[in-house]
Amino acid sequence: MPFEELFAEAERQLNICNSCRYCAGYCPVWPALELRTELGRADITHLANLCHDCQDCFTACMYTPPHEFGVNPPAVFSSVREDTYRRYVWPQHSPAWLRGRVGLGVAFAAVAALLVLLSFATGRGEVFAGPTRGSAYELVSHTLMVVVVAVPALVSVLTLARAAWLYWRDIHGPLAPLLDLPSWRSTLRQVATLRHQTGGAEGCSYPEGEPSAVRRRFHHLVMYGFLLTFISTTSAAILEQFFDAQPPYPYLSVPVLTGLVGGVAATAGCSGLIVLKRRSDHLQSTEGMRRADYAMLWALLLLMLTGLVVLFGRSTIIFAPALVVHLAAVVVAFAVAPYTKFVHWIYRLLSVHKDNVERGNR
Repeated sequence: MPFEELFAEAERQLNICNSCRYCAGYCPVWPALELRTELGRADITHLANLCHDCQDCFTACMYTPPHEFGVNPPAVFSSVREDTYRRYVWPQHSPAWLRGRVGLGVAFAAVAALLVLLSFATGRGEVFAGPTRGSAYELVSHTLMVVVVAVPALVSVLTLARAAWLYWRDIHGPLAPLLDLPSWRSTLRQVATLRHQTGGAEGCSYPEGEPSAVRRRFHHLVMYGFLLTFISTTSAAILEQFFDAQPPYPYLSVPVLTGLVGGVAATAGCSGLIVLKRRSDHLQSTEGMRRADYAMLWALLLLMLTGLVVLFGRSTIIFAPALVVHLAAVVVAFAVAPYTKFVHWIYRLLSVHKDNVERGNR
């Protein structure tokens, strides 16, 4: 749907919702809508990203198709979020050679081949013959590892930071509320508990159109599993840089324990959400958003599974090939992250914070 038509349709539907207000208790979207008598593009963008897609409003609404009003907030919000993911990143599309399964497959193969070539070129090729100590530096040196991984990571972080700044400037304007610490306490508490995925205190309309807490639980596993793997990487870097403790680390160390628990939790969460989505595709969403959901979940699942294989196979002959696959997946993931559903947490976090600032939540 063209840009102008999308926002005109969103405005039409939301004006009907604002007149009805039956769903006011389901999530923060509807109380936030009540604060607005006129809806601009920025308002609709904010409301769409404040939506957690529990779809309880669609289940409860009396004006959904085939009613002549044709109200379908989850679908229209899904389309607006797709527009958000394109509008605030630069460039608005990933490079052509990184698009689609073929492009991603070629990029993955190219990075994997580069790692293998660097390993043999620097005299470390014997790592493929195994067994190994289980250190990534047996494959390539520390310097090369930093260059290969850190460059796409830094570009990705800068791109996401710019998108976050543009998004906040668009939906709110002044930057001062970003320093509102009391509101941030409410924001982070709500995000940490996934409070707004509870719908009308009964859960999301998943997977069979009936309220359930299962989606929220799987999201918790993915979110906290991913955070634990981040802690694992960070703690390993701290041990190496400040305490001169070189990998591999013992199984009972912080990097290994957080990586193991996080990897298992995120794997379970991604697998559960994939199964759940296959059972719930009859619910309201756009085809583009469904593809984006599946792409992100499968990518995270690949990262977690290959990381676990590297961990458990670190003293065997499978360590080097598994590490190559894992590192290639990490590099490609960093390269494409700003152009995937991964960015949704940034916009949602900022919209939740804006909602708390508007309502004076402390």
